[in-house]
Amino acid sequence: MKIITFFFKMLVGDFMIDDTNYADCLTLYNFNHVDKIKGKESFSYIFNDNINYIRSLYNRGKIRNITYDTIQKTILCGSIYLGYDLFVCPHCGNESIVPHKCHSKLCTSCGTKEAKLRAAHISSIALDAKHRHIVFTIPDLLRGYFIKDRSLLNLLFIAARNTLACIFNDAKYRKIKKKKIYLKKNKCPYSYKNDRNKIVFGSVLTLHTFGRDLKWNPHIHCLVCEEAFDTKKNKMKNFSFISYEKLRKTWMYQVLDLLSKQKLKHFRYLKQRFYDELVNGFYVYATMTTIMLMIASITTSRPPMAENRIIKYEDDKKMIRWWYNRHEDEKYIEVYESVENFINNLILHCPDENFKMVR
Repeated sequence: MKIITFFFKMLVGDFMIDDTNYADCLTLYNFNHVDKIKGKESFSYIFNDNINYIRSLYNRGKIRNITYDTIQKTILCGSIYLGYDLFVCPHCGNESIVPHKCHSKLCTSCGTKEAKLRAAHISSIALDAKHRHIVFTIPDLLRGYFIKDRSLLNLLFIAARNTLACIFNDAKYRKIKKKKIYLKKNKCPYSYKNDRNKIVFGSVLTLHTFGRDLKWNPHIHCLVCEEAFDTKKNKMKNFSFISYEKLRKTWMYQVLDLLSKQKLKHFRYLKQRFYDELVNGFYVYATMTTIMLMIASITTSRPPMAENRIIKYEDDKKMIRWWYNRHEDEKYIEVYESVENFINNLILHCPDENFKMVR
């Protein structure tokens, strides 16, 4: 089989995505055909049906360049306008055309495939040992800082990693504290990274910026192995018991300490308020379950919601109905709102370019 690859260089305004004449003359798949297959209850159809509203947001500077680019890729996913592979049989001359996918963060089709590949990779390299699923959350009053400056989201990864490092190296810390040994301040933000005789642990961290109701709720999902390597004794050590109290308080300290170095407005007052009111630390959820279930649930670079949660999109009224199960009690909640409000909440969770959501 001969493989011929075509690439289209598409710029906004230079090529109309709803113009199917070019596709029809080549007897290729066109965008309208792909759109009908997906149906109205899909992100690509909703974005394309409200493209004028999205363009107005972009022209007014209400959305970022990466968000606008991601929306366009999602609309064109599975069509020839992102390019295609043409397979030609040298014997009979039959042709088979495979359009390129978008691989964007808002595409459920591409996100599902990426999640399965990532889960398979992590399960292949993970130790055959018990693992724990931990969810690190932050209070409502702190979430505004992260939406104003998305670079601060990187601090959540550092804080979660440092929290685990402190938990696994707790015995060493208490020994140093008992002997009243003075430790020099390290410029490296990662705790115990350059220390000798430390406990080396394995974990996978995933950032989600959304809750089930699509509101801005950045939190870290962590998959951590209960077996860690003791470099001093040169053997594996079991950590089946983890103190939730220490986990919560350490997580709060790490987050507030890292944010305090950023010179944020009114943060000093909030920091003192948290220490006064949240005596048990920030909320942390930890549970034990099978490794494959945890991998499937936390390592997915998936869109903020699945398309099957969209009940109906009324394109004539510009209204949409969708559902979610409330996290507190798993109660079924239906939401009926304008599609503009739905789009605003959805595209809010598009990450910055080259920002790694899984580490």
